Amino acid sequence: MVNQVVKMKTVDDDPGITIVTISRPEHYNSITVDVLDGLIRAAEIIADDSGIRAVILTGEGNFFSSGADFSLFSAAEEEKDTNQARIIGRKGNDACNAWEKLPQPTIAAIEGGVVGGALAIAMACDWRVMGRDAYAYVPEVKVGVNFGWGALPRLTSLVGPSKAKLMSVLCHKHHADECEKWGLVDYVTDNGVAMQKAIEIAHEVSILPKLPVQLIKRGVNVSANALAAAAGYADLEDLLLCMKDEEAKEYRKETIRKIQSKKD
Repeated sequence: MVNQVVKMKTVDDDPGITIVTISRPEHYNSITVDVLDGLIRAAEIIADDSGIRAVILTGEGNFFSSGADFSLFSAAEEEKDTNQARIIGRKGNDACNAWEKLPQPTIAAIEGGVVGGALAIAMACDWRVMGRDAYAYVPEVKVGVNFGWGALPRLTSLVGPSKAKLMSVLCHKHHADECEKWGLVDYVTDNGVAMQKAIEIAHEVSILPKLPVQLIKRGVNVSANALAAAAGYADLEDLLLCMKDEEAKEYRKETIRKIQSKKD
């Protein structure tokens, strides 16, 4: 266990494979500051462990993650604490970057749904496996914010500019088959066996020579992400701007009110 909400374990028959789990199942594994801290710390531990040859990221239970917890929005919206908002925004970006920079191949095993900031983190992995009834969903516009954490360059690289706009502007849910067709997801499995497939891939890669695997991963990432920093540098400033925009604030309040009323 990295902390109370992020767990690490090795696969029983292969100590070279590590599984990292977001563990807030009662909240659909929504992402808090503690989750971000745990993911960053897990990446640090993995990067320093030469015995780990492949990594799987998942969510506890039947849902990968519902994305940023509303507590993050509340903290970032505080009028008098812009620095706190910047810290929260930076943690999300740092978590995605830490996972993308891991030398070991990484696989996101997705059941249920992968939403908003959770999709940003899943896209920082090398491969994504999704259960057939799972979906990807970018609701940020509906809550009056931009799709940050370096997500837009990664999404555009995977699905192309037109589909990246469809996903991040229109806020539709995109199910597994569509995600596979668009290139967002690499494998679609029967429901409940995304982890099994992820372990199968991890086994396959873990028996290969480690150095060339890691060098190829690094080379592909350098090529694919050459403009990512330039494209995503303003994510944080855009978030702060959205937090102060009156129309966005009203939309966010109404969306949160509707969601909370459904829970009640």
